[in-house]
Amino acid sequence: MIVTSRWIRCLVAVGVAVVAATGRCGEDGRTAGPLSPGQSRAGIFGLEAPGQKFVYVFDHSASMGEPSGRPLAAAKQELLASIEALGESRQFHVIFYNERLMVFAPQGHRGRPIFADDEAKRAVRRFVDAVDADGGTRHYEAIAAALKLAPDAIFVLTDADENDDLTADEHRRLVRSLGKARCMVAQFGGGEGRRSPRLARLAADSGGEYRVVDSPQPEGP
Repeated sequence: MIVTSRWIRCLVAVGVAVVAATGRCGEDGRTAGPLSPGQSRAGIFGLEAPGQKFVYVFDHSASMGEPSGRPLAAAKQELLASIEALGESRQFHVIFYNERLMVFAPQGHRGRPIFADDEAKRAVRRFVDAVDADGGTRHYEAIAAALKLAPDAIFVLTDADENDDLTADEHRRLVRSLGKARCMVAQFGGGEGRRSPRLARLAADSGGEYRVVDSPQPEGP
């Protein structure tokens, strides 16, 4: 059969319509939608994922404090806004990391996801307010800890660059542990020049997304 350019345009249009109706398709064929009954979406910096259980994995290394503390302040604001938007039937968990993990563990919950009720939201605001920028950057342990909780999606925020990226072995181990989780990675940086290729690959392998976000700038005089 001869396929004309008109047919090609029609097939492309149908494909776009299918993706629009069923959700975004990852490089491995996994899609983000449509929403199942009882599901909702969560997101940070324009990255969204459906589900009922979400884990936020945020970098608080020393570089997140420069310039003028604005990267960490912007990250905190985005994190709390995302959690505030969750309905009470959704669950969430928060891990801040540098070389070590700083885990949200309100009394009685032992560092596990909790329902996003008013009490939990008050507790997470207190936890987030106490986080300072300090230390270096180690992605692997924080993401591995998040995956052990079997979430629907993990939202990772970092300002680290290629020099602090996952190693090839760490990437392989995380991919083996993905389960159903989608990794949604936002990276502060000056455009496309600041990227972490293996974090981007992990996002793609999970059916998630990777995005470079403009670094928060100091306020003018």
